[in-house]
Amino acid sequence: MRRPRLKCAAWAWLAVLAALGRTTAYTDTEEFLSDLDKPVPTSDVQGVLGKKASLPCDIQPLHSDDDVVMVLWFKESDGDQPLYSYDIRGRSINQPKLWSSPTVFGNRAFFRGSATPAVLMVDNVIASDAGVYRCRVDFKNSPTRNLKVNFTVIIPPNRPTIYDAKRRDRTKLVEPYNEGSNVLLICEVEGGRPRPRVTWYLENVVIDDSFEQRADGVTVNTLTFPNVGRQHLNSRLVCQASNTNLAQPETKVLILDINLKPITVNILTKEKQVSADKRYEVECKTTGSRPEAYVTWWKNNRQLKRMAKNFSENNETLSVLSLVPSVEDDGKYLTCRAENKHIQDSAIEDKWRLNVHYVPIVDLKMGSNLNPDEIKEGDDVYFECTVKANPKTHRLVWFHDNSEIFHNEGAGIILSAQSLVLQSVTRAAAGDYTCMAANSEGKGTSNPVTLLVRYAPVCAERRDGELFGALKQETVSLHCSVDANPALVSFHWTFNNSGEQTELPPKLYSSHGHTSTLNYTPTTDMEYGTLACYGENAVGQQKVPCLFQLVAAGRPFHLQNCSVANQSIDSLNVECVENFDGGLPQTFLMELLELPSLIVRYNVSTNRTPPYFEIRGLPPGVSYRIDLYAVNAKGRSDVSTIETVTLKGQAKFTGEGSALGMSPVLASIAAMSALLATAVCGVLAVLYKRHAARHRHLPAKHAPLSEAMYVERAPHCPTPVKQDAESRASSTEPRDRGDRERTARGALLHTADPRDADDADPDIIPSLYERRPVSNGYMSLQRPPSSGKITKLSGEDVRSEPDGGAYYTDYRKKDYRIPLTSSYHSLGRVNKGVNACSPSSATGVTSSLTAHRLRPEVVTTSHRVQESCI
Repeated sequence: MRRPRLKCAAWAWLAVLAALGRTTAYTDTEEFLSDLDKPVPTSDVQGVLGKKASLPCDIQPLHSDDDVVMVLWFKESDGDQPLYSYDIRGRSINQPKLWSSPTVFGNRAFFRGSATPAVLMVDNVIASDAGVYRCRVDFKNSPTRNLKVNFTVIIPPNRPTIYDAKRRDRTKLVEPYNEGSNVLLICEVEGGRPRPRVTWYLENVVIDDSFEQRADGVTVNTLTFPNVGRQHLNSRLVCQASNTNLAQPETKVLILDINLKPITVNILTKEKQVSADKRYEVECKTTGSRPEAYVTWWKNNRQLKRMAKNFSENNETLSVLSLVPSVEDDGKYLTCRAENKHIQDSAIEDKWRLNVHYVPIVDLKMGSNLNPDEIKEGDDVYFECTVKANPKTHRLVWFHDNSEIFHNEGAGIILSAQSLVLQSVTRAAAGDYTCMAANSEGKGTSNPVTLLVRYAPVCAERRDGELFGALKQETVSLHCSVDANPALVSFHWTFNNSGEQTELPPKLYSSHGHTSTLNYTPTTDMEYGTLACYGENAVGQQKVPCLFQLVAAGRPFHLQNCSVANQSIDSLNVECVENFDGGLPQTFLMELLELPSLIVRYNVSTNRTPPYFEIRGLPPGVSYRIDLYAVNAKGRSDVSTIETVTLKGQAKFTGEGSALGMSPVLASIAAMSALLATAVCGVLAVLYKRHAARHRHLPAKHAPLSEAMYVERAPHCPTPVKQDAESRASSTEPRDRGDRERTARGALLHTADPRDADDADPDIIPSLYERRPVSNGYMSLQRPPSSGKITKLSGEDVRSEPDGGAYYTDYRKKDYRIPLTSSYHSLGRVNKGVNACSPSSATGVTSSLTAHRLRPEVVTTSHRVQESCI
C-alpha cells in the first residue's frame, strides 16, 4: 500500500532534483527506482521509563562530496506528520534549525547530528513514547534515506518485598534466626514490563533464580536456605528484580541476624583438692554465644543459685562462683553450664570432680549383737568405730572417760583396725567411750557411747582397819553405802563376835537407795564386834560385805608423823596425822614447853583434820619442846614430842652482865665444844638409823598388842589430873626423873623376848585384849583365852568401867585404874557417823608406851615414855 506513495514521492523528489539540475548522482532512473523498492532497515531500541533513550539514525552520506540537508523524524502511528526536524539548509552544521512537536516529545527530544551514528535523544521516557519511528535523511546529491527504529519502553518492576513463612515483612525488624535453623523467605515483585526476573543472592552469589509469574502481575521467588550457621552471621541476602540491562535492578537486602550457640566453656580454677568449710572463688569462661551466654552452676543435679556473678565482653562471658565446699560434696561434680536461652539444646558444660579434704567424721557404736542394757561383769564387749575421712587417717585413738586406751592383751584390751574389744569387763570399765581419728586436716572425735556394766553391790567406801567406838547403852548409827547396777538394792546386816555370826532383825536398820542405816545399841561386852552389811540386786548378792568394827569407846591414839612445817623468827607451824579417835570426837592440843625449865609457855587447840597448829608472836631465840595430844571425852592420848625447836634470831640471855660481851677465849671454847657435840650426835644418829633400818626391813607380821608400859609422873606434871588420882599417886614414892628418862631411852633400843618384859620391868602390865587379824582383812579387838600370862596375875580382877572401858588393877596393889589403850598404826580414822556423849567427869590422861611384836622381838613405838598424871 505504501509502495505507490513512496514511488510518487520518489518521482516528486526526482522532479526537484531535475529542477535543480542535480542529475549526476543517479543517471539511470531505473537504478533509482530499484533502490526505492528495497525494504527500509529497522533497528530495535529500548528505553526505560523515566530514563533517557537514544533513537539512532545514520546520516552519513555515501559520497564525500555529499552533505545532509535535513533530517525528519516520523512516528508511524501519527501518519506522515513529522514530530521532529533537523534542518541545516543554508546553515552551518553547527547551527542547525531544530524543531520538536510539542504534542509528542516537546522539549524532551534533542538530535545530536555530530554523534556517530547520529541519535535523537529523548529525556524522561514515558510509556507512550513506545512505537516505530522513521528517520528520513535528505542529502544534497544522494537520494533520501529512510531508517526505522522500533522503540520499546521498558517499565521497571516495583521494589521487591521479602516475607517469612508467617507473612511477616522481613524487611522490618524481627527476631533473629537461630543457629542451625532453616531460613524460608519469599520475595514478591509487582509490575514491570516486560515481567521481571526475580533472583536471590547470598552476597554476590546466586543461590536461587527460580521465580513464578502470577496472573495478578506479581512475580514470586521462594527461598529455602537450610542450616544457617555462624558463617552466615551478618551476611546479606539480596532479592533482585530485573527486566532490563538499561537500568539498575530493583533489590531488597536482608542482613542475617543469627543467635549463636556457645562454642567453649571452661572452669579455669580446678584445684587438686579443696578443704571443707573454706571459701573458694571458682572461675568459668565461655565464648561464642550470641547474645551473651547464660551461665549456671550445678552441683551434681542441684543448681547453685545466687552464688555467682557474671561478666560479659566481646562475645565472652566470665562467671565467678563463691564456693564453700562441705563434707558431703566430696566426689560430687561441680558443673559450669553455658547456653543460649534462645536456642534449644544449646547448652554445653564443663565438669570438675571435687576432691574435698575434711576432718575425719567418726561414729562410734557398740557391737550390733550386744544389748547395752544387759551387760554385766565378766561379759565381753566390743565397739566399732566408723571413720569417714579424706585424706585417709593416719591415727586412730580410743578413750575411756577422756583417758587414752592402749592395747593390752593381758588386761583384756584388744585394739584392731577400727574396733575395740574389752574382755571380761568389770564395773571399772563402765563409762563413756570415744574414738578419735586424725588426718592432715585435723582431728575428729566420735560421739560418746556409754557402757553400763551391771554388777552386784560393792562397798562404796573401803573402811579397812577403821574402828567405831561406842559406850554401853549408846545407840550408834552406822551408814552402809554401796555401789550397784541396777540401783535397786536390798540390804541385810549380820553381827559377828568370837566367830559366831547372827542376822540382825530388819527393824534395826532402814534402807534408802544405795544406803542402809543401822541403829545399833551395845549393852554388854559381848555385843562389841564386827557388823557386816550385805546388799543384793538383780545381778546377785554382795560378795565382800561392808564391815564395821565396833569397840568400846576409849582414849584416842597418839598423833603420828608430827613435824615443823614452817618456822620463822617469831612464828611456828606444826602439822600431824590423826590416829584412831577412841570412838569419840577428838580435839588436838599442842603445848610449847620452854627449855630447859620445861615450863608450859603456850598451848593451842584445833579441831582441824589433819591437825595443823600455828603460833605467832613468839620471842626469837628461845628453844622449846613441843608436846602434842589428841583428846576426847575419855581422856588424852599419849604424847607425841618434838624434842627441841629453836626460833631463829639472837638467843635469850639472862643475868646481870648481859650487856657485856663474851671474851674471845670463851667464845672459841664454846665453838669447839659445840662442834664436838655435833659430831658425837651425828655418829649416834647414824648408828641408830642403821639399827632401826635393819628392823624395818624385817618382814612385818601382825601380832597381838603388847603390854602397855606405865611410869610414874613427877608431882609437877603440867597437865590437869583428877583429885582422886593425885591422892592415889601421893601414896607412891616417886621415882627419880633421871631414872625414868634412862628407862625410856633403854626401852627405845632394847629388844628382847616379850615374856621377859614383865620380869625386866614390873611396871609393864599385860593387856587383856590383843588385836588379831580376821579373815576379811579388818582388825578387831578379841578377848584372848586364858594363858599363863594372865595366870601370873593371880588374885587380880578384870573389871569394867561403867563407860565401857576395860582396865586392870595393878598387882602391886596400887589402886591405879589403867584404861586399855592401843596405838596400832594400821587403824584408820573413825567413822564420822558415830555419835557419843562425853561424860562430865573425864578420866585423867595416862601416858603409855605400846610395843609391836615383830617375830621374836619387841620394838617400842617412837613416842616418848611419860609418867602418868593420874
